Amino acid sequence: YDFKAKNNEENTIESIKYAFNYCKKNFFIGMITLPLRKDLIIKKIDKNFIGQTEYLQKLNKKNTTNMIFNYKNLIISTLTTHININNVNKTLKKKNFIFNKIKSLNRTLKIDFNIKKPKILISGINPHAGESGLIGSEEKIILIPEIKKAINMKINIKGPLSADSMINRNNLNNFDCYLFIFHDQALIPFKYISNYSGVNITGNLDIIRTSPDHGTAYNLVGKKLASNKSFINCFKIIKKIYKNRNKNDKIKKIP
Repeated sequence: YDFKAKNNEENTIESIKYAFNYCKKNFFIGMITLPLRKDLIIKKIDKNFIGQTEYLQKLNKKNTTNMIFNYKNLIISTLTTHININNVNKTLKKKNFIFNKIKSLNRTLKIDFNIKKPKILISGINPHAGESGLIGSEEKIILIPEIKKAINMKINIKGPLSADSMINRNNLNNFDCYLFIFHDQALIPFKYISNYSGVNITGNLDIIRTSPDHGTAYNLVGKKLASNKSFINCFKIIKKIYKNRNKNDKIKKIP
């Protein structure tokens, strides 16, 4: 691979591309990407760069991927990823966006997590899931029609439920995956529960990609305070997904 990067940021982007291509050619069973400085990549390399999830989706030429977080038996996902909160509703309104995300997530749960009949719980957009229209009508107008379409496709999904009530003992015993609308709805409970030992997975890629569920943490360099648990768990999840994909090879061939 004959390439000489002009700077660290270009080296970072090329490394992701290099690793992806080698996984695609089956030289490796999966790739782990580490946290990066998005602001520097945007400034020096690509002003349209959003994040590694979106970059890998583009590399893999996929219309839909899922941002998934896993810690032990807890699986959490988000409909939208790294976007401005003001653009959440605009993104959700795109034709079939929500339905395609739910469909893709359901398939990933079957293939990568070996869950035969996934049970998904989805949150609302507004506090208290709009409280029957008192705190917004987005649930009725945007979410519910797409959820009904998924149910008609025999996908077991329930909601929308108030995001602040999603993660409780009763629900943890009755659902396989908790689908939130936007990034921080999902990440606040997940990071609290996992204590930065969880793993970020990009669902619906041809390759297996995981990443530690923490930031760059430059402030911890040299202080012996950083934990390697999330990084180690990335390896474990890759091996688990690889095994499940081989086991569910027939499902993989179903669109």
